Amino acid sequence: MPDRIALVIPVRSFEHGKSRLADHFTPDQRSRLAQAMAEIVVAPRDDADTIVVCNDDSVAQWARSRAATVVTTDASGLNPSLTATRDSVLRSTDADWIVVAHADLPLATDIVRAIGAAIAMPSDEGERVLVATDRRRDGTNVLALTRATFAHWEFMYGPGSLAAHRAQAEHLGLPVIEIDDATLAVDIDTHDDLHTVRDFIARVLPDWKPTEPQ
Repeated sequence: MPDRIALVIPVRSFEHGKSRLADHFTPDQRSRLAQAMAEIVVAPRDDADTIVVCNDDSVAQWARSRAATVVTTDASGLNPSLTATRDSVLRSTDADWIVVAHADLPLATDIVRAIGAAIAMPSDEGERVLVATDRRRDGTNVLALTRATFAHWEFMYGPGSLAAHRAQAEHLGLPVIEIDDATLAVDIDTHDDLHTVRDFIARVLPDWKPTEPQ
């Protein structure tokens, strides 16, 4: 039987999302864009467990409406939130692989297939770390860990997280395998990213008018 996957998606308040793009969108547009992207990743599915980590009541309600399990935390920030909810996540699923994915991957419409294919690749190593980086090869858009590794993993998201997560895997004696899938490499953080998914933004925000960075 194929290994079971649990997708863990940290989702912050839509109202406060994408603050770095404030020069390009109104607050309402940023909120709608953040939710539209999250709806791509947090989708009702039968082929994996979906777990949303959040500290916002409206996000929790939204996640449940999309058939996701919700794990709440009082912690703020991505790394503290994931650390604080680690045990709760493990109690909520019996999946073999715990896969942390960002909520701003607008092209990841078949994320479970992409991750499942990478996990299923022949390997001599049972314990290994799978990562999908961003287009700049700096961040960690998707991080796939076996259940045993997730139980003691130190999350190091932020600038240079790919290198930090690689170094941690090396310290633990675990090989790192990159997931080569273009749909997982595109997130929306900066002005340059907007051009990559212009059609997506125009579709979900028909009132958006592209502007040059200030």
